[in-house]
This record gives sequence, structure tokens and C-alpha cells, in this order.
Amino acid sequence: SKEQIINQAIQFHLKGNITEASKCYLYCINQGFNDHRVFCNYAGILQSLGKLDAAEISLRKAIEIKPNYAEAHSNLGNILRDFGNLQDAELSYRKAIEIKPDLAKAHLNLGIILNDLGKLKESELSYRKAIEIKPDYSEAHSNLGNILRDLGKLKEAEISQRKAIEISPTFAIAHANLGSI
Repeated sequence: SKEQIINQAIQFHLKGNITEASKCYLYCINQGFNDHRVFCNYAGILQSLGKLDAAEISLRKAIEIKPNYAEAHSNLGNILRDFGNLQDAELSYRKAIEIKPDLAKAHLNLGIILNDLGKLKESELSYRKAIEIKPDYSEAHSNLGNILRDLGKLKEAEISQRKAIEISPTFAIAHANLGSI
């Protein structure tokens, strides 16, 4: 059945068998299955292969099928960021958050974009929200530490980096960031 084929593709994908997952996703697309998960997941594979144009098209199709699919909006933000289109990436992340306010990854990515746009205070708030949603989010703690460092809040920055390291002891970037403080 259609659902079995889609689930098989997702299982291949989850197990890291990208070749088989791609074949299944393409089969679904070629059979005319209009399933948002297929287009969104296939876009992730395309992005990892550096096929950003095709990934963007696939994500936009997922959003067309299911406009309130927060993960697709968040993933589209990643593609737009990769293209250097920071303003549109920001809008995509904000749309994902509007749909699903507890999507920690969207808050983290919004924080990255806001930092890139020089909006440090807003970036700080996004990282704090990501941590509020997911307290063990080491990347958010580390990024928050970087923002706090840039804002001159060195003691708070140190605490954030140490928290990132406590959560993920092998997180090399957090160790390096701590050293820069």
C-alpha cells in the first residue's frame, strides 16, 4: 500500500540507508503520491548531496501539500540560509515557530540567523527559548554562550559554555568557545 511504501522509505532513511530511502522517495513521487513527509524527507537527502535547488523545490512542494507543516518551513529556512538569503530564512523559521512554538530546532536556527543579521539581543532570546523547550540542547547553550560573550556578559557566557560541555562532554566547539572566553 501507499502508506507501507512511505513507511519503508522512512525506515530506510532513519537507518541511514540513504540509497534505498532515495529510491523509495523517488518511487513515491513518480507514482504521484502527494505526501508531505516524502517531499520533506527527500529534500533533506537532496540538501545533504548539495542539490539545494532541488531540495528547495521539494520542500516547497511539501509546504504546498501541508501548509502547516512546521518542520518543512524550518528545513526551508536551512536551505535559504545555505543560499545566503537570510531574510527569507528568518521568515521561514518564524513561520515554523508560529505553527509549532515548541520546535526547539527552529528557535535555534532563528537564533543563528538573527546573529548573522547582527540582531544579538533577539538571537539571545531565541537561544534561551530553545533551551527552555529543550534544556539539554548543548548546541543552543553553546550558541547562547557565544552571543553572551559578544554582548560582553563573560561570566554568563562561561556558564553557558560549561553547561554545553556538561551535556555533551565531547562537544569540541563548546570547549573551543570556552577557551575563547
